[in-house]
Amino acid sequence: MATPIGSTIVGIKGTVITCVKEDKNRIYRGIWYGENPFSFVFPTVLAKVVIISLLSRGLFVLLRPLKQPKFVCYVLGGILLGPSFIGGIPIVKATLYQPRETELFRTLAIIGGLYAVFLVGVKMDSSLIARSAKNSWRIGIFGFLLALIVTSTLIFSQLGQFPGILMKGPFVFYVPLSLSYTFFPVVAEALEELNLMNTELGQLAMSSAMLNDFIYWFFLGLSVAFKQETMDHSVRALFSFIALMIFTFTVVRGRIMLIIRKTPIGKPINEIYIVWVLVGVLFMALASDFIGSTCILGPLLLGLVIPAGPPLGSTLVQKTECLVSEFLLPLFYVQVGYSTDLKSIRNWEMFTKFQTVIVLGYFSKFVGTLLFSLSCKIRFKSAILLSLIMNIKGLLELIHLHRWKFSMYIDEQTYTQLVLSTLGVTMIVTPLIDILSRSRTRLDLSCHNRGLRTLCSLPKNSEFRILCCIHDEESVHSLITLLEASNPVETSSICAYVVQTSELIGLAAPLLVPYDKKRRKLKLAFSASTDQIIRAFENYAKNSRGPVMIIPFIMVASYKTMHESVCRLAQEKFIPLIIVPFQLNNRYSGINAHLRQFNANVQAYAPCTVGILVDKGFSCGMSLIHFSYHVVVIFLGGPDDREALAYATRMSDNRMTVTVTVFRILLLRKKEDESKEEESDETALDESAVEEFKIKNMSSLSSLWKEIEVDDVVEVMNAIRSIEGHYDLVMVGRRRNWSAMMGDDDMADFMENEELGVIGDMLASSDFCGGKVSVLVMQHYREGVTTTRSSSNKSLIEKVNLLARRASS
Repeated sequence: MATPIGSTIVGIKGTVITCVKEDKNRIYRGIWYGENPFSFVFPTVLAKVVIISLLSRGLFVLLRPLKQPKFVCYVLGGILLGPSFIGGIPIVKATLYQPRETELFRTLAIIGGLYAVFLVGVKMDSSLIARSAKNSWRIGIFGFLLALIVTSTLIFSQLGQFPGILMKGPFVFYVPLSLSYTFFPVVAEALEELNLMNTELGQLAMSSAMLNDFIYWFFLGLSVAFKQETMDHSVRALFSFIALMIFTFTVVRGRIMLIIRKTPIGKPINEIYIVWVLVGVLFMALASDFIGSTCILGPLLLGLVIPAGPPLGSTLVQKTECLVSEFLLPLFYVQVGYSTDLKSIRNWEMFTKFQTVIVLGYFSKFVGTLLFSLSCKIRFKSAILLSLIMNIKGLLELIHLHRWKFSMYIDEQTYTQLVLSTLGVTMIVTPLIDILSRSRTRLDLSCHNRGLRTLCSLPKNSEFRILCCIHDEESVHSLITLLEASNPVETSSICAYVVQTSELIGLAAPLLVPYDKKRRKLKLAFSASTDQIIRAFENYAKNSRGPVMIIPFIMVASYKTMHESVCRLAQEKFIPLIIVPFQLNNRYSGINAHLRQFNANVQAYAPCTVGILVDKGFSCGMSLIHFSYHVVVIFLGGPDDREALAYATRMSDNRMTVTVTVFRILLLRKKEDESKEEESDETALDESAVEEFKIKNMSSLSSLWKEIEVDDVVEVMNAIRSIEGHYDLVMVGRRRNWSAMMGDDDMADFMENEELGVIGDMLASSDFCGGKVSVLVMQHYREGVTTTRSSSNKSLIEKVNLLARRASS
């Protein structure tokens, strides 16, 4: 009897045989020949890709307000297109879901999964586990082991109750393993979407998940032997796996390192090498599949032997991540969803029992992580968040399930149940993480607020700590000059924390580590100019007139979260002043927009005073032997201006090399409805700062004091423009008490750089002193760490973020 086209029968040894129409391989000539495009493979697959892309992205837009990750939206899209819903409609099934087209689409989806796993390996920095604190990996291991013990006990004791697990023997152990893992790449991707990667909690979560990955690789290798039918085949497969690993970590890694050594420092990788590596992904997948292992093993090994970061790792990520993550990988997610048939759930008794095991496994992992976190003296709310993060699921779990189903290790119902459980726990956990993280302190995990740190409150004759951020070599000279002008003396030495920043490309996790030029392996993640920048500061410290200590750090992070590492470092080291450079060049480029976003975020979240240094580059070539510096302070009153005056007061102690001129502008007519009590307090603080400067420089010829009286904002601006003289630096506060009288809110729309304030933006323009004077805009920190920032800072961040998105597009 003839078998109908499209029907499926079971052949020898359970092999699935599908009957297809042979002439569907013919080339489609077009509708004008009377041919139906959906009767051919190629146009049908193209139509499916278009439909999938539109539907999955539409679901992502709809569910994004609920903080659902991308993979959840894509898998849900596949379920909607699958046999449970749209794919179950007869006309749709006959048109888009014929066996041959489905098999071709599945092949494309698997290729997307291969390259996604390869990028996972490239981004992983195996040295992270060595840099992690003992508590972090202990937390990860304890939660993993408790979940593994609970699920293994339940599954093995009730194995006869789970007929859906078709493959018995050692494979059964892999089911509780899959429920207990927390994969580092999955956690990193989720934290990136939730904007938590650079938080202290995010760093702890990624460190805790790292060791789980090493356990996963170990059992992945053992699975090569377990899946074989005879002992002879298992031995051969295991030796083949070992040989593949040796080949990858010796021959392949040697060639990769040779490519990196042949590439000149600061130069891009040759295109032919990129092509070879990308073709090598398919070769490694073929090799691992050839020896009887899973095809994802080869790409993962190849990714691991490629050093993360520049020059090769970051180039590979830049050139391939968009295509893989936004096009090929969604095909795999949709394929997982499409192969999930809700109608396959028929044995509800088995479903209930197995679901109980799954829920208890997730709950035991939550409880284990929570208890051990509390034993490490992590606060309860932070421990709850960490426990939720460690239950996030994603790509690697779905790859396991997809492979198990098509290898006939589990049946349709068990596969569907595991996929739905993976989606369910992630859909519940991710919004909870977002809600709880917004209601807690992002910059303080295990300690309470350590107090206010400003220049005005800095004790006399104490060490002066400054955190200097460096993006490129252009800012080095101006920051070194500013440090020397800050008057390092024996009774008050300077300790400068120099943080050289780089954008996060080619790494899964952000990096903030002390600089060590001897660690050549680690230096691959840094820019080519890092050595020169750090060497310049170290040379300055050796030749400075006073005691200066340089503590260099290297930071690799995304610009939107980079400020969190900077602010946390300032908080941990009790630093009263952060100096960040302001980029005037390439004003409309994407990089400048991202740096403006970074500066605005530092102003909004820093636990101390922030100074934005606008370097005009016109300062004379100063040497430490013949050093002279001319500073002018424009003082109108208010906390920000007092910080500028306090900094100038410290500089004025260096009377042999630094001259300080203060222009105090007095507004005679104040706003009538202004609070008298608040005005009185602020005025008293202003007068105290003024008196301190005057008394300290009473007999000094290098310090000048001038007062200018004005009636309105027009006279204020005219008075500032009338300031003339040879100055190297102008210091001013960003905000002031009588900003309403100044019209700051009205003038914000006309400011080109809102993070500099009204006066700071005017001073940074070419109209002031011919545009040849550098400007330092100070912002005083007036609120506790846990308080909400002012609306002006929030609006500034929103505007700068919009500018960054426009520049990126």
